Amino acid sequence: MSARAKIIPRGQVLRIVDLLRKDYEVIAPFEGRDRDSYYDVVTDANRDRIRLHLPNPIYPPKRYVLPHIEQLFLIREKKGNCRLEPSLDPTPRAIFGIRSCDLAGIAHLDRFYLGGKFRDPYYEARRKNLFLVNMVCSDPETDIGEHCFCVCTDTGPAAREGFDLQLMDLGEVYMVAAGTPKGEAFLEHDIFQRGGPEHTRRRRRILEEARKRFKPTTTSWFAATIRYISQGKVLEKTWEEIGRRCLECGGCSYVCPTCTCFTVNDRRVGASDAERVRLWDSCALQGFTRMAGGFNPRRAVHDRRNRRFFRKLAHYFIQRELSMACVGCGRCAAVCHGDIGMPAVVEMIRRAEVETEPQ
Repeated sequence: MSARAKIIPRGQVLRIVDLLRKDYEVIAPFEGRDRDSYYDVVTDANRDRIRLHLPNPIYPPKRYVLPHIEQLFLIREKKGNCRLEPSLDPTPRAIFGIRSCDLAGIAHLDRFYLGGKFRDPYYEARRKNLFLVNMVCSDPETDIGEHCFCVCTDTGPAAREGFDLQLMDLGEVYMVAAGTPKGEAFLEHDIFQRGGPEHTRRRRRILEEARKRFKPTTTSWFAATIRYISQGKVLEKTWEEIGRRCLECGGCSYVCPTCTCFTVNDRRVGASDAERVRLWDSCALQGFTRMAGGFNPRRAVHDRRNRRFFRKLAHYFIQRELSMACVGCGRCAAVCHGDIGMPAVVEMIRRAEVETEPQ
């Protein structure tokens, strides 16, 4: 086994959380009612309720680098003069148990907010203080949900990069691998033990079995759909059918790990002070493209659905951001009442275009 990977007994895996809490605010997955699950801050009171084998929470952990409501700065007015006070958040945080699809989502946000000429200082302040502990999805009964299709987007069930540490359940022990110098330094703690070749072989065998357990109904054949969308060959009637199914709730955008859209509002917070905040926004909502004066170039819902999937799957954006803006988490399929989550739309476009191609 590589020096960048060690093992820890199953019953001691939460000692990793204890060590992280000395330097970080730790976020971890917890079990809610029925099959619900969620991420929350670890405290002394809930530490023992952390669960690593759970259905992936519907609400993505991207909110810890891109909050759904975020104060950008305060505007303080005194004697007719205004002063701006930026609201950067430098809190060191660790996300313990983040799934591989969400890890890929954060990598996509990194390329969007930090990869160009202009770097978002608010995103950057959170991101540079983030420690990521990836959990490999290896249990088909709990980890791999009915809507998961990360094998189609090449983001899981085990991430290959983007983590500081990676956990994989091998039965009586967890394998812990380091992905960054910070992770390697963390492996120096004496709670970890050296593993052997048998652990590597067991990891490979478990992953092979896990990949076989994804349901065929959630398989998405992206290549043909990317080609059709990039070349503008999707029929208008296909977009119209997708639009007819859309309820314009915005749920798909709000649960997506890669959606980046936001709006900005100014509001009073006192007699003389105000704040500027940014909030998650959704291309599904009619007001998203409304311009000054009230004109809306994408008033029809199918135009907005067209834009959403063009933005995620067109070759131009994939080339620019080095990945398509879908990580296979299946959340959009889980929350959409009109059955136009990513797998369904990919299938609709592929089938419609195949049927119209000359034989």
